[in-house]
Amino acid sequence: MSVDLNLSEAALAEPAARLMTRCDELAGISSDPDCLSRFYLTPEHRKANDKVAGWMRAAGLETWEDAAGNLWGRYAAADPAATQALIVGSHLDTVPNAGRYDGMLGVLTALSAVEQLRAAKVRLPFHIDIVGFGDEEGARFGTTLLGSRAVAGTWQDSWWELTDAEGVSLYSAFERFGLNPARIGEAARSPQGLLGYLELHIEQGPVLEQRDEPLGVVTAIAGARRVDIELVGHAGHAGTVPMNMRRDALVGAAEFILAAERVAREEGVVATVGRCEALPGGVNV
Repeated sequence: MSVDLNLSEAALAEPAARLMTRCDELAGISSDPDCLSRFYLTPEHRKANDKVAGWMRAAGLETWEDAAGNLWGRYAAADPAATQALIVGSHLDTVPNAGRYDGMLGVLTALSAVEQLRAAKVRLPFHIDIVGFGDEEGARFGTTLLGSRAVAGTWQDSWWELTDAEGVSLYSAFERFGLNPARIGEAARSPQGLLGYLELHIEQGPVLEQRDEPLGVVTAIAGARRVDIELVGHAGHAGTVPMNMRRDALVGAAEFILAAERVAREEGVVATVGRCEALPGGVNV
């Protein structure tokens, strides 16, 4: 079905400005005062969920937080007893030093669209469920998509032992956030009640900008696989170990990084080494 609200460019100016203001407000919720960093199940995640939930309720949506910490808002169908829902949204967590539209834009544009439907007194034959996923980026616990995996019903109990940089386990983080780990299965949504999922997202690459295109439709997505690799060498004093007697693991890592770039280009895929740590870390070792 299609809905034509006959909105002029002038009529869209106010909601567009409100959308950008909301993005700016969310960008101010960060664990780092110098940049935007907001991670899963942190106090900043709580503040973001609460702020967006307030905007949802002001728009007449029923809101709730599921067992994985994802935020939901429902614009009910014309028949409140309808059993089908269209999920629209994105994520509210970020990578370290993030852009202010990554994830947030998809949640807030969905809210803006629902606000326009409500203003026009339009109800659909199905519910619109707006979701703000709690963990898309995996920046805190190293495993991405925890929020959406819970919704998909593919949660793995082995994840409870994951820890963040401070040694806090995922299990403990759930409890600190006010969630009950034993109820994680309740976050799953049955596919029988879903019409589909739609997400608007800022482009994460330069292609549209390079082509001067305002919008693109995703037809495929990169499947991510992450690997931790340990290269073992032999530490020695940089001033006294001859070059021909060195076993420098960092040099080997550098060669591996270059090889990953080369192989990716040859095979038509994408690859990167996003983090490298050299131990013991001395400048003269």
